Parts: sequence; structure tokens; C-alpha cells
Amino acid sequence: MASELLGSSQLDERLIAKAALDAAEEQLQTLCASHAGTFVSVERRARAMEQALKDLQATIKDVEVKVVEAQKTLEQDEDKESSLAALAENHRVRRRTLLQHSSLLELLELPSLMDACVRSSLYEDALSIAAFSNTLERRHKDSNTVVTRVIVQIRSRQGDLRRHLLHRLKSPVTMPQCLEVVTALRRLNSIDLERQQNSNLERVHAAMEMRLQVDFLENRDAWLDVTTAPASSRPSVALPSASEHLLDAIERYRTRVFEVATQFNAIFRADSSHTESTVSLLGMWMARRIHAFLNLLTTHLASTEDSAQVRDALEASVFFASSMGRLGADFTAQLVPIFETRMHAIVTKPWRDGSAQLKETLNICANAGIAAPLVSHAAVENAADAQLAGDVPLEDPQPPPRLLMEVPPLARFVNAILTGLNELRRCMLPGIVSMLRASLSECIKQTQQDLAANERVVMTPGFKGEAAALREAATRFKTLYADIVEPYIRGSLEASIGNKDGANRYHMVLYENLKEPDTETIPDLEPENFVEESESQAGEADLMPKTISPPITDGQSMDE
Repeated sequence: MASELLGSSQLDERLIAKAALDAAEEQLQTLCASHAGTFVSVERRARAMEQALKDLQATIKDVEVKVVEAQKTLEQDEDKESSLAALAENHRVRRRTLLQHSSLLELLELPSLMDACVRSSLYEDALSIAAFSNTLERRHKDSNTVVTRVIVQIRSRQGDLRRHLLHRLKSPVTMPQCLEVVTALRRLNSIDLERQQNSNLERVHAAMEMRLQVDFLENRDAWLDVTTAPASSRPSVALPSASEHLLDAIERYRTRVFEVATQFNAIFRADSSHTESTVSLLGMWMARRIHAFLNLLTTHLASTEDSAQVRDALEASVFFASSMGRLGADFTAQLVPIFETRMHAIVTKPWRDGSAQLKETLNICANAGIAAPLVSHAAVENAADAQLAGDVPLEDPQPPPRLLMEVPPLARFVNAILTGLNELRRCMLPGIVSMLRASLSECIKQTQQDLAANERVVMTPGFKGEAAALREAATRFKTLYADIVEPYIRGSLEASIGNKDGANRYHMVLYENLKEPDTETIPDLEPENFVEESESQAGEADLMPKTISPPITDGQSMDE
């Protein structure tokens, strides 16, 4: 019984185990069916990894061959740049360079920094950079390409700095500013001198200093030649006259030349060991500037027609010349020919115009055949008595003869002579006395020739028009001109220049002729040699002539 129970129980356990096994297998199949996609993905990835590993092994084998070959190559070329030791050294250098990155950036920025200092007028900083370039050149000469390029760029900016400093001298600068610029230029010269390999440095330094002085004077010349024409910002203010413009030009030239010479002496002459060369250079510059000033003065005076303006210009020029005398460049003697020539031209211009007007009047009347414009029928009192009744001494300027009112063309000619002589009242120069005498003699001779030519024309047989009146007028003109006009204008000239003896002589001849106006005798009125007396008396008169009587005009009565 027991055995049966035991056998039945064992049978039941096997059945239960089989049933459990079947259930587990069924459950496994269910799970496998539900996770079939995961199993497929894992399989695929496993195969892919297997293939990748195979490829990696193949690549490693290929690289291993190349590495072995490269190692053999590097071990064989240890002395070349491509060797392992050389590459390692280059790598070490690059790492050290990378550690100095900020310092290298500052080094590369030096040229642009110097350029900014030049444009901002920071001369001290720019010069410090230029001096530092010499230090770089000594330390890294031909050893570093980057440093060499930086040095070349700094040298280029150094030239810009020199040009900028010289350009400042072309503008108005005060003495401290001028000294600052010259000091900076000298430091530039010392920087250039530091790079010189020449053994004779003193000679090179002297040449640089001389060049600096020449550059200084040349650039100050450019500022001196700038003409700043005065202009008014307000339209209501009138522009300056020609006289004021000339005086302003002389004063401006004087102040600028004196300023430049003073600056040169203060900067170079005090510090220069070669005083003789410095003085010689300044002397040549001042001689050139004085020559330019004389040319400028001659150009301005050529358009001046007023003797008062000439006198003002003479005073300003003499003051300029005497001021330059303090620097050893007094050029007063060179002013005399310029002003004498201009005053002679101003005085003689009315003379030439009067002679030409007289000739034109005679030609017109002869061609038209009329005599009315040549004579005046107005009543004139006794000319000789009226002339002699005056209290004017014979050595002084005399009033015009009233007898000339009968002949208006001759009166206008005398007016022109007196107009020119009146210019001497404002500016009398002793050196023009002989020139005025010669010019007056030439004018008198030319007028005599014109009167003689007119007489020949009207004396021609068959002359039409008012022949008798024209012939009488021509004869009358010649007589009055020789007896009255010539001694009067010669005496007026001698009186205006202070030659009392000559004036007295001519005026006595004039009054003798006024007493006997019809005489045929023509006295010898050629001027004698009064040069020494006239010059001495003109000097005593302080270079100013005595008053000349105003010229008479057409239609003006002698009483007026």
C-alpha cells in the first residue's frame, strides 16, 4: 500500500514537473515572440561591431607599417630640419613664443604707436620708440625676420616724424615751440648718429648740425614768404588802401625777418662750436632776404603815384634797415637808388604829360586852322608891375607869371611843371637833384623843338585857316617860352631843391624879361654847376623843399 502510494506520488511529481516545464517553455516562447525585434537588433549590432573591429585591425596594421617607415626615416635624417630632434626643437621654440604673446603684440604695435604719436605731436614718446629701435637692432641684428621688419617700419615713421617737425617750422611758432622742434630734430640726428659705423663721428655730427640749420632757415623762409593779405570779415569795413597795404607788407616783413634771425641766433649761435660757419650761414640768409625785400619794395613802388606814400614807405624801410643793423645787416644804402628812381619818375611824369599835352594842342590847332584855343583875350593888368610888387624874395619859389594867362597852353605846361615840383615838398631826396635838372633840360629842349616845328608848319606858304593869327601865336609862344617860361621853371626847380643862388639867378633873368617882354634877346639859361651848393643847402633844409606856389588854371584870374 505504501509502495503504491509512493509510486503514485512520484508519478504525480513527474507530471507536475512536466506540466511546469511545458508551462515555462510556453512562457519562454511567448517572451521570445514578444522580444523578437530586440534579438534581431542585437544580432545586427554584434555583426557590425565585428566588422568594425576587423577594419580597425586592418587600419592598425597599415599605420603600423607607415609608422615604422617614418621612424626609420627620422632616425636616418637627424641632421636635417625634418628630423625628429629638429621638429621637437621647433615645437619648443613655438611654445616659448606663445608664452611671450603679449610682448610680441606690443612689439608689432610699435610702428603704429609711433605713427599715432607723430600725428598727435607727442614728440618725446615718438623719439623714445625710435631710440628703442636702435636697441632692438643691436640685440637682434639679422637674427629675427619679424624684429627686422618692425625696425624698418619704425625707420619709415622716423622719416615721417622729421618731415612733421620741419613742417611745423613753416607755421607761426613762438620761441619755446621753435626750441622744442629743434631739440626734437637734434635728438633724431643723435639717433641716426648712433647707427653710424664711421670712425669720424665729429665730422658727421657737424654735417648734421649744418644741415639742421639749413633746414631751419629754408622752412622759416616758407613761412616768411606766405603773404597774408588783410581781409575784413565785415563787408562794412573798407579795404586798406595801396599805401596801407605797402606799409603793412613792410612791417610784416620786418617783424618776421627779425623774429627768424633772433630765433636762429638764440638756438644755434649760442650752442654751436662752429660760430664762424653759423654766422656765415645767417649772413647769407639775411642777404638773400634783403634782396627779396628790395625786389618786393620795387614792385610795390612801381604802382605808387603819390609822393606822400613814397615818403611813408621810405620811413618804414629805413626803420627796417636800422633794425637789421642790430644784427649786422643794415641795408639803408641800398634803399636810396630805389626811392630816388621812383621819386624822379613821380616828379617827371607831369612834366612829360604837360609837354605832350602842349604838343597835342598845337597840332590840333594847326590841323584845324584855328587860333582861338591858343590865346586868351581876357584883360590882364601889367604883369611886370604886379609880379615885382610882391614881397617874395628872389631866392624863394615865385608865383606863376600872370602874363601866361594870355596863352593857356603854356599856362597848362607851367602847371604841369609846378605839379611835379610840388611832389618834392613831401619827399625830397638829394640824389635826384642832378637827375631832375637833366630831365627838366630834356623837357625844355623837347618843348622848344615842338614849338619850332609848329612854327614851321604855320609858316608854310599857302597855309589855310587863320594863318595870320596862328603865325602870330607861334612867334608869341616861342618868345614867351624863351623869356618867361624857361627861366621861371628853372628857377622854381632850383628854389624847390634849396639852391638859393641858382634860384636868384634865374628869377633875376625872369624879372628882367618881364620888364622888357618884347626883347629879342634870348639869355643863356643853361644850368650852371650848383651841385655842391644845392646838395649842402638841401641837407641844411632837412631834405624838405620850400613851398611851391600852386599852379594856375585856365580861366583863373591873377587876382585870385
